[in-house]
Amino acid sequence: KKKHAVLVIDEASLLRLEVFAELHTLCQFEMDCKPYLPLVLAGQSNLIDKLMYPGCMPLASRVVAKSHFTGTHREQLYEYLQHHLSIAGVKTMLFEEAAITAIHQGSGGIFRKANHLARGALIAAAAEKSQAVSAEHVRLADSELF
Repeated sequence: KKKHAVLVIDEASLLRLEVFAELHTLCQFEMDCKPYLPLVLAGQSNLIDKLMYPGCMPLASRVVAKSHFTGTHREQLYEYLQHHLSIAGVKTMLFEEAAITAIHQGSGGIFRKANHLARGALIAAAAEKSQAVSAEHVRLADSELF
């Protein structure tokens, strides 16, 4: 059937250091010169730092590829927000230009953070019965969220 198992760990940067030693044990078995259980670790930038601890070096030595996500550009964030508004049935852009800039700066271009800021800013604008989301609404959302 040629099915292959892969272990994917999201938010791996939150794992305790002792867990990395155990993961190494799982990954050291090979079959036909290939890892028996390939492992994908996904997490924040401190994941690399954790792998550099002495107890984690055996696992770090088995890393074949690394990829670092950089945040999206402001124009892409605009399209992202517009897309999500259209999914919700909204035909017009509710976010002012300054609000989009504030969301981009506050989130570092990371979609998950942008979602939280945009949602909080929409709530702040609705509470004021405002027709558009301003940069001030984004600032309010940022102070409430983080």
